[in-house]
Amino acid sequence: MSRRHRHHQNHHAHPFTRHLIASPRPGVAPSAVIRQDFDTLARSTLLRTSSEVEQLILMQSIEGHAHEGHGAFRGRRFPNLTMEDTVRALGLPPSQVAGARQQLIDEIATWVHHALDGKAPNRLVDEQGYPLLDVSSLRPWEVDPRAVLKGLCIGGLRDNSEVRLPVEKQYGVKIGGGACYLVDVRVMERMGLDGEQLAHGEYAGQLEHFEDEGLITGYDRPGFDPEHARYLYIRHRKGGGTSDDAALVACGLLWGLGAALGAFLADAVDTLEKYVPHYFDQDDDLAMVVREAMPDLVSEEEIGLVTYLCSIPEEGPPVPDCSLRHMLMVNREVDQTPLEGHLLFVQGLPYAPMEIGFEQLSNTEFYSWISDRVNKHRP
Repeated sequence: MSRRHRHHQNHHAHPFTRHLIASPRPGVAPSAVIRQDFDTLARSTLLRTSSEVEQLILMQSIEGHAHEGHGAFRGRRFPNLTMEDTVRALGLPPSQVAGARQQLIDEIATWVHHALDGKAPNRLVDEQGYPLLDVSSLRPWEVDPRAVLKGLCIGGLRDNSEVRLPVEKQYGVKIGGGACYLVDVRVMERMGLDGEQLAHGEYAGQLEHFEDEGLITGYDRPGFDPEHARYLYIRHRKGGGTSDDAALVACGLLWGLGAALGAFLADAVDTLEKYVPHYFDQDDDLAMVVREAMPDLVSEEEIGLVTYLCSIPEEGPPVPDCSLRHMLMVNREVDQTPLEGHLLFVQGLPYAPMEIGFEQLSNTEFYSWISDRVNKHRP
């Protein structure tokens, strides 16, 4: 058993995982295909973290593969597959998997609260001395806790859909945005919708209608059934979106290593919170805790600036937007992850040129682009 007492036993050790049948829900892949995709991904991927955290992250990638028809899904799209379906297909206890992901968030939150109390170490480690998220490459760096809090606060708030609206007007860009909601999948299917449509449409004007119909639900709503509730992204407005890589590097160029790492932690929380025991916007809430405790730490102008800097141009050079999996994925040719390259670059240290993100874009070209953008708008 691991130091965190997570579920993390290899799913191959559970013989009952091999005779599960396809989910009865429409738009969800057969369990055998889900397991095949996970097995292939696990064999071909090495993340710069412990094996247990690696599995917790890789499970989430199956959802994207199913929605887009990648990997073992071979061009067949399954728009309603969620993390819950993946966990069940692997024969793992959902409550334990969700709890293990929440514990990773809680360890970040504990470090933040210690920092606010002036008691945090100058390294991103937990109370036992292990690196947060088990990411070994975080261990060596000495950081200014105040800078980490600044980056985490900006990283959490810049992803807010409402924060983006004034930025769009100020800088003349179209970023778009949305938010995650508890969705009753029975109502979703009754309304003729699926997860892919909700994620890629434009529903800002229909949110109240969705609530009235019960599509958007909540723990305190009469008749709420957790078995049929999923935490799904609903797009409010279309636009170019934002890049987590650009937010991280921009924070690093503006305020140093600690701010870059803070932005990374905010993005990690945003990823992990998609499958936890109790759903709410934890990266935003943690950012607000920091802001309330240290109101002079971050200005509205700084949040707006980073929101613009990490916005992806609708017409312009392609910009990488690494998921947590891609951010921690080791390129075996150079033994470097995108995160490590970013942290080295913002400190002016040598890094290995490599292709990053799902798009496989040059990190050298990306660093040149984001540096120019930051320099043009640096306060």
